[in-house]
Amino acid sequence: MQEQIYQEFYILVYPMIYFILRDHAAVEDIIQESFLRAVRKAPLLHEIDKYESWVKKLTRNVTLNHLRKHKRNREELEAELLLCIKEAAPTSEYLVPLDKEVELKLMREAIITYINELSPSYRQIIAMKWIHNLSYKDMASELGVTEGVVRQRLFRARDVIKQRLLEEWGTGE
Repeated sequence: MQEQIYQEFYILVYPMIYFILRDHAAVEDIIQESFLRAVRKAPLLHEIDKYESWVKKLTRNVTLNHLRKHKRNREELEAELLLCIKEAAPTSEYLVPLDKEVELKLMREAIITYINELSPSYRQIIAMKWIHNLSYKDMASELGVTEGVVRQRLFRARDVIKQRLLEEWGTGE
């Protein structure tokens, strides 16, 4: 029974932690630490319907504490994120000149680099919106903040990326 509960916990939190850390071994350590904290603190939780968001928030906090302690350099995001970025490549419905295609590819790679350089909280909000396609309400609930805070963080994260594009590419679109 304990193993089944742990596996469900693992499946619930692994993608979120891995997206932030990009290190499987560190993710395993954080999941174990988070699980132990959840087991210790679960009796204090009175609203069982909020258990899933509580577990995610607890795990996110353990992850961010780990980052603060280790101040790790993070690798670039994988190709999956590239597909989720709003500034996607044109579809194959029409042909694009080779120079434009190369420029778009370089720009997408630059955007991934910019996202990778964001703070973990901004990276998380970008992932929640672009990868998981969560609503502002769902993001606010999961993060334990208001929808206004979510909108503000998302705006600021996008603005950082836009400013970098303007500086290096002369475009923000």
